Amino acid sequence: MQTQYPFLLFSVFASVFYASDVLAATCTATPECASLGYKYSKDECPRGGLKCPTGDSYYCPTPRPKCNIGDIFYTDNTCVAAANHDSSKTVLGIVVYVNDNGIGGQIMTPWWIDENSNRSSSGIGMVWSTENIDVLELSNKINNNDVKSDYDSCGNTDKIVAAGDASTYPAAWAARKYAPTKATVGKWCLPAAGVLRNVLNRLLAINNSMIAAGGISISGYWAWSSSEYDYNLAWVAILHTNPDLGKSNKQAAYYVRPVLEF
Repeated sequence: MQTQYPFLLFSVFASVFYASDVLAATCTATPECASLGYKYSKDECPRGGLKCPTGDSYYCPTPRPKCNIGDIFYTDNTCVAAANHDSSKTVLGIVVYVNDNGIGGQIMTPWWIDENSNRSSSGIGMVWSTENIDVLELSNKINNNDVKSDYDSCGNTDKIVAAGDASTYPAAWAARKYAPTKATVGKWCLPAAGVLRNVLNRLLAINNSMIAAGGISISGYWAWSSSEYDYNLAWVAILHTNPDLGKSNKQAAYYVRPVLEF
């Protein structure tokens, strides 16, 4: 009996080529992450986000914004230059510090506050501490380079408020209790000295942005930082004609402008 192997082999090859043609006709290029909405970096998605299956980008509904120092920051998590201020939006603060990677930073309220954390049209003096005691958990900033690079406003404030109540640490507690929106309750902080140094270096631009946003001028005052020098002294920003950082007795009455991380 004659074998049918050649015919079978032909059928197999024909099937392979046919399948290849079908795949070639139906395969499409893998969509790029950006076209699917994955257009942010991991740092821009502080709450985790969703990573693109085919790349390193992420999707997150409320990405951490990229802002510039002096920008006006709104409650909708957006920021613009003062020249482009949108008066239809609610101002939350002015950008005074940007993280090294350019994503996120800290904003400062455009208004002074009083000891009850209420907005004030002029500076209301309050003491850093009613006692000359060292906040043990808070590292002392004695070296000028250390104090200028202290940007941990909220870390400092956490340690101060944990050390005592509002009667002992009025400035830090006033900053912490400031709450212009429900979403930011308990998140405002007394600015670290390095953040205030940023303000000093860009005082005119930041001050102009505060005024453009409907706020109050920051010039002409002394403002407390959350950076401690020792048991007796803390760092303060001198916002006068010759702006600088200085040390002052904790029981001196200076002013408070809370900051918020974004």
